[in-house]
Amino acid sequence: MTRNSTEAGCPRLVARYKELRKITRELHNEVLPKYLSKRTFEVCGKKLGVLRNNTFVLDNMDQTGVIMDYCIYDYEECGLNAVSRYIADSELDPGSDEYAVVRAMSESFHTLVQVEDVLPGVGVRANDLMADRQYLLIDMGLSHTAVRGVVIAVRLLPFADFVMTTGAPLPVDREGLVRIFDFAVRQYGNEDGRYISLDMREKADLTAAIIRICLETQSSHEIEYQDGELEPVTSPLHRETRIRRNEPCPCGSGRKYKRCCGSQAE
Repeated sequence: MTRNSTEAGCPRLVARYKELRKITRELHNEVLPKYLSKRTFEVCGKKLGVLRNNTFVLDNMDQTGVIMDYCIYDYEECGLNAVSRYIADSELDPGSDEYAVVRAMSESFHTLVQVEDVLPGVGVRANDLMADRQYLLIDMGLSHTAVRGVVIAVRLLPFADFVMTTGAPLPVDREGLVRIFDFAVRQYGNEDGRYISLDMREKADLTAAIIRICLETQSSHEIEYQDGELEPVTSPLHRETRIRRNEPCPCGSGRKYKRCCGSQAE
């Protein structure tokens, strides 16, 4: 499909996006967290640099979305992540919307995208800086807040005519971008400075490094997640947050932190 024909069909694609986003939100919030163990959050928290002395230390509570995203997609037990284990347990109709969403989840990838054009009420047209590709990224929040040239670290779900985020994007500043590419080339580049093919573990390690760098450069202060649509909006958040014992655990279990992941600190 050409660029012009794709944009001409944007109202149809936006309607389709909203249908798929609703399913994605339900899976992320209600289904997939059930496949995450306490160890998942311990391992991933340490890897992302947010678990210190058995306590999650966050710059703002919205970073829990970033942690959850990494746990769902990048942590594997016996070679399977939460999405793969859900697929193994489910008998989805290949013609259903849920099947389409879960398939996209199984094909998802974390990358860096740079906004080329902003499409009001639709999303953005973005260039993949790590794969030399371009996407129509449908995202209501980005359509109102993004500016040309901004770089975002994000996990993308690929569909036939567009991609959408998993709801946990992080903007990348110039310092962060330099550090990310220095790390990637040093760890995974060849003699010509180009990337080699990465296996699942290496991809997870690279994603963790990208997230850590973004958090260290405090780029997450520019993102706030709204529960209604899980869309990002700019917000000047600068408050360090420690999860208190009687607050809900960020793993999504519904239990208090002291009775869940925080119990390891006792």
